[in-house]
Amino acid sequence: MHKEIQKVYKTDVLSVGGSGAGVMSAVYAARQGVNVLLVSKGKIGRSGNAIMAGGACGIDGQSGREILNIPTADESFTREKMFDCIVKESFYLSEQNMVRQYVEDAPYVMQDYLGWAEKAGCRFVDIAPCGWQFSGLEFMKPLSVALRETPQVEVLEDTIITDLLWQNHVITGAVGLRVLTGEIIQIEAKAVILATGGYQPLTLKNTVSDMTGDGQAMAYRAGARLSDMEFMLAFPTALVPEDMCGSIYPYLFRRIPHHLADKNGKEIVIEPEVQKLSTESKLNKLVNCYYMGHAVAAGLGGPHGGAYWDYSRSTEAKKRKGLEQFYNRFAIWHKKGFYKGESMKRVEDMILSNQPIEVGLGVEYTMGGIVVDENMRTDIEGLLAAGEVTAGTFGACRIGDGLIEMLAHGRKAGEVAAEHCKNHAHTPTDQEQADAFVQELLSCFDNSDGPNAIQFYNAMEKACDEGLGVIRTEEGLAGALGKIEAMKKQERNLTLENKGRSYNFEWLRAIQARNMLICDEASLRAALERRESRGCHIRQDYETVDHDRYLHHYDFKKEGDRMVMKRRKPTITTMPAPTGTKETIFDYFKDKSLNYDRRFKINFD
Repeated sequence: MHKEIQKVYKTDVLSVGGSGAGVMSAVYAARQGVNVLLVSKGKIGRSGNAIMAGGACGIDGQSGREILNIPTADESFTREKMFDCIVKESFYLSEQNMVRQYVEDAPYVMQDYLGWAEKAGCRFVDIAPCGWQFSGLEFMKPLSVALRETPQVEVLEDTIITDLLWQNHVITGAVGLRVLTGEIIQIEAKAVILATGGYQPLTLKNTVSDMTGDGQAMAYRAGARLSDMEFMLAFPTALVPEDMCGSIYPYLFRRIPHHLADKNGKEIVIEPEVQKLSTESKLNKLVNCYYMGHAVAAGLGGPHGGAYWDYSRSTEAKKRKGLEQFYNRFAIWHKKGFYKGESMKRVEDMILSNQPIEVGLGVEYTMGGIVVDENMRTDIEGLLAAGEVTAGTFGACRIGDGLIEMLAHGRKAGEVAAEHCKNHAHTPTDQEQADAFVQELLSCFDNSDGPNAIQFYNAMEKACDEGLGVIRTEEGLAGALGKIEAMKKQERNLTLENKGRSYNFEWLRAIQARNMLICDEASLRAALERRESRGCHIRQDYETVDHDRYLHHYDFKKEGDRMVMKRRKPTITTMPAPTGTKETIFDYFKDKSLNYDRRFKINFD
């Protein structure tokens, strides 16, 4: 055993991730009577992407009535209609077996979740047809209750899993790093559940800063497949005031009457039929991506690279009413006049004085990730994945709820992992493999002539900004891919100015860079090959949605030192795949034969 491994843990199930999917998988696995170790990068309940949520989640109204006994639920929005919506919103690229798991399991996991929420004293606001609005930290409180009620789950916080361990396509455990001390640990496990969240390769994001593709990259290195890596959901995100860059306040203020404008003050006109599609619907994220993105791509963006929300056509009375509605609603979770600790006074003054507010398109969620089946199992025996780290549920576009996804996935992954452990013994760890991973983890402390880890990571993001943004072109994608491929050759030579191990941010960036390079390459290669527009992948040079040529996944697998890409058709159970083409992504939705009807309504009065 490598001399730098300070401690070895042995468990049945290792759950990696301190947000919704990780906590849920740990709790449900422990309920089956197996030993569980839950490892989180940060503090449970105060880390992971769920804490950034400023919105809502929901299930179908039929289940709301029949299973949750909610009298206000609209039972006409049935499970089949929910299934239908998710498949169509995915541009038919979702795996229909996974959509079925989402729809069928969500009500039961919400039943447990709402029980924990009642114990936590959480405050939610009802949404039609059957949903709940909240703020991110409020969403995590019930999961903290669930964890407290499951003391048999051992928890390691402030710990990063850096590599998986395996033998003959069977998982055996993992190697990790205690962030605050710099200690290296080894974990022996019968099953590992990756619930590490997404990957955000661009500079502007509205998520926590550590969505760095850790789970995707570890799974890929272990032999699992990645898929749909080109699809990333973005929406209007603060660029100003500059110290609030990355806040989602613009999206929450969208009900205050405004219009989109370019840098010259000219309105960015949204086609009325498309505008109607986006009203009170999560399709408005896709609408903003398309119209704002095209304006910026045409050189009409502001000094920070965004477009403008212009409130000047609205009366002061309407603006004050909209602001007051927002403040009253979010005062349930935040001090009135504030959002996530930030005073909204400066933004309010800008709106009331008719000063246009520049906003950008910040990445929120990634549809792509690890290929799993409806039981959350990967290609590697004993390796499962849950939540945003996976691919399959939402295909090319997520309009359904990622928060519900993490709960439903977590429950399933935990139960399946526990059953696996009951039927399998520990596979011995390949200690030479573990020691080699530890040596690689420490190698950057000995490097002296390579790029600095932080500067290298920032350069990766800038390269992706140039090609992998909301609106894409052949030239931009090819140029970005060339830069990422060149950077791959430098990654093993990253250097650190800080040679200490205790909370060494440079060291963490070096680890994250190794992971993000894998995600970046897969994203760029898939986006370059997909010469059409589909969902959140919008090509300026190929606007058409082409079902005949591109209704398939791009999968990536490690073969030696090569990343091999293959096509794969989505799983179809009950809804046949469409054929033909549509001129744009919105012509797809406007087609009356699609019979698309997603119901979503928040009453702000």
